[in-house]
Amino acid sequence: MLGIGPESGSEVWVGRQRELRVVRTAVARLAQGAGSVLWLVGEPGIGKSALLTAAATEAAGRGYQVFRATADQLSQQSSLSVLLTCLGVRQGTDPLRAEITQALRRPPSPLSATGSALAAVAEMLVALVDESCAVAPTVLIVDDAHRMDGPSTVVWRRLAAHAEQAPLLLVAAHSQDPARPPGRTAAVGRSHEHLLRLAPFDEEEVADFLAQFLGAPPGATLTQWAGAAMGNPLHLRELVDVLLRENLIEVVDGHADLCDGGADRVPPALTDSLVARLSLVPAAADTVRTAALLGTEFAVTDLSVVLGRPVRQLAHELQSAVAARILASSGERMVFWHPLIRQALYDTIPLSLRRALHLDLARELAAAGTGPVSVAQQLLAAGVVESQWVPDWLETWAPALTASDPAVAVRLLETQLGQLPPDDRRRPAFVVALARALHAVGRWDEAAERAREAVTVATGSDECCEMCWLLVRALNRRGRTGEAEVVLRQVLARPDLSDPWRGRLLAALALVERAGAGALDEADATARGALAAGERSGDPYATAYASTVLSLTSSVRRDHGAALRHADRALAVLAGHPEHPDLEMYAVHWRMFSLQNLSRWAEAETALWQSGEIRRRAGYRAGVATGVPEAVLLYWCGQWDDARAALARVADEPSSLSYAGLRRGGPALLGRGVAALIAVRREEHAGVEEHLRSGADGPLDSVADRESRDFLLVARALRAEQQGDLRRALSTLSPLLHRWPGEMTLTHQWLADLIRLAQALDDRATVAAVLDLGRAEAEAERVPGRAAAMQLRCVGLATHDPEPLRAAVAHYRSAGPRIELAATLEDLAVVLAGHGMAAECRAVAAEAVELYTGINAPWDIRRTEARLRRQGVRRGASGPRASRPASGWAALTATERRIAVQVAEGRSTSEIATSMFLARRTVQTHISRALAKLGLHSRVQIAREVLRHAEPQTGAR
Repeated sequence: MLGIGPESGSEVWVGRQRELRVVRTAVARLAQGAGSVLWLVGEPGIGKSALLTAAATEAAGRGYQVFRATADQLSQQSSLSVLLTCLGVRQGTDPLRAEITQALRRPPSPLSATGSALAAVAEMLVALVDESCAVAPTVLIVDDAHRMDGPSTVVWRRLAAHAEQAPLLLVAAHSQDPARPPGRTAAVGRSHEHLLRLAPFDEEEVADFLAQFLGAPPGATLTQWAGAAMGNPLHLRELVDVLLRENLIEVVDGHADLCDGGADRVPPALTDSLVARLSLVPAAADTVRTAALLGTEFAVTDLSVVLGRPVRQLAHELQSAVAARILASSGERMVFWHPLIRQALYDTIPLSLRRALHLDLARELAAAGTGPVSVAQQLLAAGVVESQWVPDWLETWAPALTASDPAVAVRLLETQLGQLPPDDRRRPAFVVALARALHAVGRWDEAAERAREAVTVATGSDECCEMCWLLVRALNRRGRTGEAEVVLRQVLARPDLSDPWRGRLLAALALVERAGAGALDEADATARGALAAGERSGDPYATAYASTVLSLTSSVRRDHGAALRHADRALAVLAGHPEHPDLEMYAVHWRMFSLQNLSRWAEAETALWQSGEIRRRAGYRAGVATGVPEAVLLYWCGQWDDARAALARVADEPSSLSYAGLRRGGPALLGRGVAALIAVRREEHAGVEEHLRSGADGPLDSVADRESRDFLLVARALRAEQQGDLRRALSTLSPLLHRWPGEMTLTHQWLADLIRLAQALDDRATVAAVLDLGRAEAEAERVPGRAAAMQLRCVGLATHDPEPLRAAVAHYRSAGPRIELAATLEDLAVVLAGHGMAAECRAVAAEAVELYTGINAPWDIRRTEARLRRQGVRRGASGPRASRPASGWAALTATERRIAVQVAEGRSTSEIATSMFLARRTVQTHISRALAKLGLHSRVQIAREVLRHAEPQTGAR
């Protein structure tokens, strides 16, 4: 740490250890008669002066001669004035300084002359430095060296050339100037010359700095506010001074943070400090203030429109604001470097003027044909939007606004409806638009209420059908299946119903019939009627919707080949219709599900990629981002880290827990079950109980409720087994032996666990019941698939016969999935041990343990070893170990490593999220976990760690 000490009134800087070492090394070189040249380059307030002071203090402590020119002393810009001031020529009384002073007084003044007179003074200055070095090691320090004139620079370069062979240290600070490339004066090139670019503090250094002054590490809110300083130590100190002066800091639970109420207001003194940054770019001040009205992020084209100036005229001003770290580039848009900077600029505009300006900006953007979101944001910022042109504009643009940003559409439509007279002709259109927008953002109860209102004011049959459709979707999302069915039957009874709407509504009714009471035959018939109506009308949505319902009912009947054909038909019909991503995603997930059941796992993983492509194309639109079916596939494939990433995306986007109008919220329960089962198998005890408490104890009112609970029941059973309560484990799983009519649950995938638990309890009746159910499931498959392979496993386990188990292992090796291969190998090893086939048993067990190790499943390894010990077989200490280290590079999951590599490549959080089909918050969570495991504090440190671990592999690639 570079510290001058707060007790002396000087700044205390952290994070400059590397630069300080360079300074101290350069001072130490003087003792050997060798000198150096140091250039410190950085923006104002970055810590250059503190390093200059450190150099002076270090040199003075060694008894060296120190000459320094400060910024205040460099106010007179004249030839050689920098060096004259630095060396104290005018104040000196020694012979050489006196001679230089006389030369300065002799007319014509060398300071205004050229040629030999100026050269003579320059030579005397060089001689003065040489004389000083002969007496003692000498240090020349210049602050604000960018103010050096030409002659001073020439002399400085001459001195620099001799510094390597003389006890002379030259240290100069050069501020970055947007109009002048940093370091131009330095011209570093020799080995004894060093250019130190002082970067802003990273997150760790900012935290250390704040802790220095506040006596405790910063809390979350203060850390966020500190971002406004952009890592600049001077600005950080100003922030701390303001917050302390305003009594806005308190220490709670060992962390210094803003006290209650402090986070909701920006102190005027801090606003003044942030606004003062505009002094760095005076020519761009008005442009930046106008940009603040457009938001924290804005399009340059919008700024061009409201300023009435072409982009090319704004380019230089915006570039200077970027260089001054007021603005930054964000893809095709620009952002304020920190929201507090934008807020400070925004708050300097009086409220009444601000609202008027926002309304003017909205009008100008609308007249220029700018996108509806930009116009709507300005209208919302204006507050009261009673101008006559606004309702006319909103009537035209409401559909496009809802498609682009439904949340903004909801706010603007609600505001506008509150201002329209009751008899305004546009009110019905706004009610309809609001119902659409509310549904798009997942506010189901309000969407249902507005849709009911819209049905009464809708004009025309198609609009009325659309509102009924929205109403049904909203009711279905809230689990109000009975109400949805009533609405559907009422609207289907209308004589003026068109075939496209008949097809869509019949398909929705088929889903309700199956999901509610499990009426599979009725659902089939209704879906086929929907398909016929869709084909008659040529409506791709109705046709594809009906096909996905038929895929679902075929899967319930275990006709997985037919289910796949229906899903493929839906996708073929939707090809070329990107406006229906929710239905396309639904069809892809049914295709993926059918391929799993047919044991075509490689093709199922290809469908997983297709699912990501739809999500990317749809731009994470609500109803398209559900990752639960993907997480289930990834679970069985042994890609548990990726499964968790998919579930984290769902947690970040709650509205994506079901498809738009197609399913109710059962996937939420299924997702929690997958997360719980992974946590149990990995023995992550801290999070297991929270997962296990959620979900499956609620009322099971419908088939859809029951078929989403199996993963959670299995997780609870395994947890009971871990705790030694086998009877509770078996009773927890036993409900899976009974499937309601029309229920989808793939009970066969859990049957081996039931047999294992029943055998441990000598419960022969349950073993027999499981075998009967497994046989029925296998026979129900029109094409032998997963149930048939599981039946082989169950028979081998129940009868202690290795041959069916060997056949099952062969199947899983060739087709997958990884999890079932590992579990079947475990069962085979136990049976082989019972037959005394120890050598084969150990080989098979080693393969099972290796697979379990690869997915980090310590519970499964411990269970395997315990089952083998009961048979008198021990694997030995040489087997693979299961547990992943708690810290260090090896502790990172596969997903965390992939994200770390992209961090090292310089990608932003948003770019990583896009490339991995994750939510931005999910990526940030993974980065935070990686930082904790690695014991690091910044993205820069992650990059270094990635490079360090990549180095040994370079030659192998």
